[in-house]
Amino acid sequence: MVWGFFPVESLPGEQKYYIYSKGTYKVGRKGCDVIINTDKGVSRIHAEVIIDSMTSLDPLQRISTNFSSNVRIKDCSKYGTFINKKSGTKPKVSEYPNKEAPLKDGDLLSFGTGNATYRFSFVPLVFFVYRSKANHMDHSLQEDISSIGAQATRSWSAECTHVIVDESMPIKEDLLDAIVAQKPIVLNGWVKVVAEKKIRTEIPSWDLYVPTLTLEGLPVKLVDPEVRGNCLAGYTFLLGSLELYKFGDRLRSLLGVGGAKVLSVDGYCSGSEMPEDGANNRLVLVNPPGSASHLNIYQQLQSLSRVNEITLVLAVLAGHLDQTAMEAPSILISSSCSTDETIVEDSDVEMDTVTSNFAAGSSKAAETIKGEVDEQISGHHVSTKPEKIEVPSLKVEDSGMVGKRVNVYEPDTSMDQRLDILYSQDLIVRDMNKPASVHSRNIGGINFKCFRKRETPSGNSFKNLVPFSKYPYRESDYGNEEVAEHVKEEKKRKQIEAIAEDLFNNDKAKRRKADGSLQGLMIRG
Repeated sequence: MVWGFFPVESLPGEQKYYIYSKGTYKVGRKGCDVIINTDKGVSRIHAEVIIDSMTSLDPLQRISTNFSSNVRIKDCSKYGTFINKKSGTKPKVSEYPNKEAPLKDGDLLSFGTGNATYRFSFVPLVFFVYRSKANHMDHSLQEDISSIGAQATRSWSAECTHVIVDESMPIKEDLLDAIVAQKPIVLNGWVKVVAEKKIRTEIPSWDLYVPTLTLEGLPVKLVDPEVRGNCLAGYTFLLGSLELYKFGDRLRSLLGVGGAKVLSVDGYCSGSEMPEDGANNRLVLVNPPGSASHLNIYQQLQSLSRVNEITLVLAVLAGHLDQTAMEAPSILISSSCSTDETIVEDSDVEMDTVTSNFAAGSSKAAETIKGEVDEQISGHHVSTKPEKIEVPSLKVEDSGMVGKRVNVYEPDTSMDQRLDILYSQDLIVRDMNKPASVHSRNIGGINFKCFRKRETPSGNSFKNLVPFSKYPYRESDYGNEEVAEHVKEEKKRKQIEAIAEDLFNNDKAKRRKADGSLQGLMIRG
């Protein structure tokens, strides 16, 4: 069994505590297993809760007064620990032998001056172990369930608190009953997480342990019961006889769990049952598996959308109804025009025939035009007179195929009449008004004589950039007499400067030598 300490008054800083394993748990200030902050009279270690064993308990057995919970509380405080019994008495724990008193489900515990009061309660955990094979349960799963004192059963009942399943298991009727009862369905790993810690402030969340099951071979990811509660809100479903549906009366209950409203087909068609919200609710007819011909006899159902039973159950399990899964209502269209016989006039056939044969004719006409243009290039001028191109087409008659020529390009002086434009990649567009020059066609290679040298030089030529240089590619202008004379004078000047510098340096060296000899004589003397 799982025991819990729950504060009677929800004060700031107070938390709930769940005990999942046997042992000794300290009650007091910071650092203890159960922390009390609302009473200054609470000692650092005020009391100890001793759980001798975690035994499974049937919910009906806890009513018996002879049942022993195997739980004791020991007082270790200065200001005392009190037990508020259901009978109204308030004995002090320190007055019991060894300062220990037994605890039972529903006892109120007051610590210190009495501002902190907790209820010691039994938390029922009854696991419905859903298995496809009877009497099949993992040994490790059974150990985890026994370690926290929970109870396991292989049959569904209203006392079950959780459903333990494996991944990808088929959904059957008893599992649908658990979904109708809005019980959480979790994987085996969640039980192992619960058994990991001895004491917690909450029951571990099962969001990460939601399974994916199968219904009629289709996988479906289950959702939390709270999410499932509004997945069908705003819908009113019409059901025929429940015997026709696979899940029978469970289907009506599942729709109610999803937040939808349910009406019978007979009551709706007779007018005795009508949607409460009127236009705010969307009416949908639920088709039973197989043929739904017995529902087609009602004229009022012809304009309603329809959905399959299995699709609807999957939507409740997944918490979402896909709009594309619904069948649109069948609409009868009445027309006074007879469509048994269609008469097509000859003119329509002719136009279709011309259109189908126009592509072949245009390609052939394009080749003809290209050949004529090549022949006319060899002459002096190209003829500017447009010619008439005729494309053969066929006309369908009862007697057989009759040939017909259609004018594809025929110029007209009238401005109101539109001309058909023939497009082809083989056509060569030329200026018909400009005379074409006559050249002999050289098939052997490219005729470079056709290229004409440009007379006007480029604006960025060297001649334009350096206009003063008559011979720009010469290295020097020594041929000019003035330049040569200037070079000679410059060389002579440099020679004179070099001689003068040498004379100056020699004279300076002689003076230094004379000064050095005089100093030596004076030192010797």
